Amino acid sequence: MKYDRIIFPRWFNNALVITLCIGLLSGCSAGTVISKSASFAVSKYCEVPEAGRKAVRKAVGRAVSPNSIEIKCADG
Repeated sequence: MKYDRIIFPRWFNNALVITLCIGLLSGCSAGTVISKSASFAVSKYCEVPEAGRKAVRKAVGRAVSPNSIEIKCADG
């Protein structure tokens, strides 16, 4: 009883280390995913005619309330 320790098998330790590394590496690429997603969403938004953008703005405004998002398209 004096030397009671929990000893995990070697394969478990290796699996744990690999899982943690994968998690860390995938977390570092989240910025790229967010950037590409935002670029896609903005380009689709700017393809909509001005009259349609107003409706989209209202819907997005309600969805992110109390926060806000401002998008300025190059065409105006």
